[in-house]
Amino acid sequence: MRKTRDNFIADIVAFERKLQHHMADVFCPVHLSLGHEEVAADLYECLRPGDFVFSTHRNHHHFYAAGGNLDKLWDEIMGLESGLNGGFAGSQGISDASINFHASAIVGGLVGTAAGTAYALKMDRKPGIVICCIGDGGTEAGVFWEALNFCALYQLPIAYICENNGMSVDSPIAERQATPLGPRVQAFGVDVRRHVAAAVMSARNNRPAFYEAHVRLQCDHINMGAMLPKDVIA
Repeated sequence: MRKTRDNFIADIVAFERKLQHHMADVFCPVHLSLGHEEVAADLYECLRPGDFVFSTHRNHHHFYAAGGNLDKLWDEIMGLESGLNGGFAGSQGISDASINFHASAIVGGLVGTAAGTAYALKMDRKPGIVICCIGDGGTEAGVFWEALNFCALYQLPIAYICENNGMSVDSPIAERQATPLGPRVQAFGVDVRRHVAAAVMSARNNRPAFYEAHVRLQCDHINMGAMLPKDVIA
């Protein structure tokens, strides 16, 4: 049964708050998504069976939007054998082939993989599309711009969703990028859309698209849990 938008957001916020409270029990780096949940809710309303979602180190909300099991995710982050990937992936590198979801701890690490998957879907004439979620830091990887060119050249069914929280660790975007993202992306022949649904619709029409969501992270950039002494855990 599909959840309402409000219930979806409440679920992921509750998961992240619970995880934040139990951070002392976590033995892997964790990037919480508090403040990013509206983007995931938009994705949740647009995704269909057969779609692929590629995510980043900050991925819990995307995983849930793709249909992921939060109990399995919890166990994974806690390093349990009952976890999504047997406790080996931790928070940042989770993968669930049953819902076509993959994440990577490497900034921009799955941008090219997402483009290749979109190419395969088009060549095989399959109905699904690819959603590639990235942060503003991910757009600074050279592969991002190479992928845009490739996707525009072959008119691939892909939407790049950029969650721009204005920071890369402690470096504000104004100190890292000279010009706004949108015009640069558009110069590659990629549709720049004003919301997630429009970007997804472009992808379903074999028009590669880009949407930039301006969000504000409402937690620490990264939580290290039991990797740090207990007296310094926030």
